[in-house]
Amino acid sequence: PPRPSAPPSNAAPPQRGRPIVGVRFPSWSGFGESVMGGVVDYMHDHGLWRLVTENDSYGEMEPVRIDSSWEGAGLLLFRATEEELAQFRAAGKAVVLTSTEGSDGGYPRVVPDNEAVGARAAGHLIECGLPHYAFLARGETFYQEAEFASGIRVYPRERLIGFRNRLASIQHTPIVHYLSGRPLWEKDTWREIQDEVAGLIHGLPKPCGLFVADDSLGAVALRAADAIGVTVPDELAVIGFGNDLSYCHATLPAMSSIRYPGKEIGRLAAEMLARQFAGDPATGEVERVPPGGTVERESSDTLAIPDPAISDLVRWLRREATTTPIRVSELVEHSGLSSSTLKARFSQHLGHNPKQEITNIRIGHLKRLLRDTDLPVVTIAAQMGFPSSQELSRFFLRVSGERPGRFRERERQTLALGNTGPAVIFDLDNTLIDTEHQYFEAYRQAFAEQGGTLTEATYFTEFAGANNSAIEDCLAGEAPPGFELEVFRKRWRTCWRKRINQTAPTPRDGIRQLLADLRDRGTSIAIASSSDREDIDLCLSLAGLTIFVDTIASGDEVTRGKPDPEIFLLAAKRLSCPPSHCIVVEDSDRGMQAAQAAGMRTIMVPSHADPDAPSRLKTFITNQLREELLQLIDHNGQTP
Repeated sequence: PPRPSAPPSNAAPPQRGRPIVGVRFPSWSGFGESVMGGVVDYMHDHGLWRLVTENDSYGEMEPVRIDSSWEGAGLLLFRATEEELAQFRAAGKAVVLTSTEGSDGGYPRVVPDNEAVGARAAGHLIECGLPHYAFLARGETFYQEAEFASGIRVYPRERLIGFRNRLASIQHTPIVHYLSGRPLWEKDTWREIQDEVAGLIHGLPKPCGLFVADDSLGAVALRAADAIGVTVPDELAVIGFGNDLSYCHATLPAMSSIRYPGKEIGRLAAEMLARQFAGDPATGEVERVPPGGTVERESSDTLAIPDPAISDLVRWLRREATTTPIRVSELVEHSGLSSSTLKARFSQHLGHNPKQEITNIRIGHLKRLLRDTDLPVVTIAAQMGFPSSQELSRFFLRVSGERPGRFRERERQTLALGNTGPAVIFDLDNTLIDTEHQYFEAYRQAFAEQGGTLTEATYFTEFAGANNSAIEDCLAGEAPPGFELEVFRKRWRTCWRKRINQTAPTPRDGIRQLLADLRDRGTSIAIASSSDREDIDLCLSLAGLTIFVDTIASGDEVTRGKPDPEIFLLAAKRLSCPPSHCIVVEDSDRGMQAAQAAGMRTIMVPSHADPDAPSRLKTFITNQLREELLQLIDHNGQTP
């Protein structure tokens, strides 16, 4: 017969010359892992400790409980009771806390800078151009477990200060709502909370930007909005805090959030523990860590500016300023408005002047290129219209406070934590959006201007899936005498950009819902397209699909195009996902061969070479593609 489980042990493992540190985070907190990563980083530089976490593996390991009788040298805790802290101090334990709430017992805390969190959330919602703002948080929380410190919450009030102050700078005052305290352990409490949140949302002026003090309550807000028919983000743009994927992708649409600075908190907490181990007295100091960046998702992807002229101008800026250093004088020329009128109306709707909007767009795009591509800085400078890489570096340092190389290194270290998958890598043209005809027409027109003939059948049979340079070289080899390749290259690009701006690409029927469903499951998504990066970014932006994509691999970033596997291997590398755990969705034979050569599973959608493709695509995407993808994802990218 099975033996009964032993009671949890409070004894630390044998010392063996290393300090033993107990780490205790509640199961409902998603931040323990990132904090642990910061502790590990500290140990790599300063010597190893033995880390012990609470566990109950249902009989496979000895259960461990970290409480007032813990026998290790130190503790890294989320919260603790006054009694626990008094006993730790009497026993000479080193302790650091990582929550704003509860007693500190005279021990130090390392916590997020909550006022900075609120200011960052306000800044993001202001950039959405919304006329109204609101704040939602728990006012008081009750727990059965004493260590979680029931009572009035401190952190939301600090976040509200930052939120209010930032909005005051543009003469706005938010609507504020604190939830009533309820016994969270009772069966129907969640229904009462959702109903209260729904009542708030129903009464908000629309459109409105809502900052929810943490992601778990943010998920409640999005579900409540859906239940009462309030559309997100058109009527309600929502942003939370924590970037906890179990909440951010458990809603439709996925929720924008501000990153929790877990690794920095863990590193500083480890440093404080080390000082106590060295004999420094524990004090009640509080170290506040600035929040991480904002992760923009569909819940706040809006530009709700009621002034049509400024709305159109901002959209034009966001399309053009990534590759061209736009001057304010050009805005005057483009809009027909005077400089003073532009400045006043930008300040009214965005909270800053036109020059700052240009800067925001360019620094955002520059950070994305540094983070998501391996392009040298000199190449990025040329693509974005900087006179030199030195000028780009000066711009980046002035705006962000750090050099491009340091930013790229830090982002790569974050990615290096890894992604075990599964991940889905999509081709773009014809697979997600119908742009192949626009490419064909651009190539056909530019080729015809120099006496060449390109038929639709030839293009879709021989060139679909190939990168631009391969198509250009092939057509040059078949062109009439006197053909000028450089003229052709510039001309077809001009034709393509004109067509794409006149008729913005739209997602295939069912694609947005499919991508949202993948996001809900926490699946990573990449684009691996033979098009150039600049063109991919433009198409995704115009089609409204940027929010679903984690990373991009483009044709101008690889030396060998499809059917070589290089582009898919680059996408997998940027996702930090093994190729065997990647699933590729393609429409061309070249793409299928490339994905299979990369060791990835593949799904092929109907291509333009198939005469029945237009009628088959919608049914295929909404039924067969969804079913096949989810089946492969459930088996982690492997054949069931």
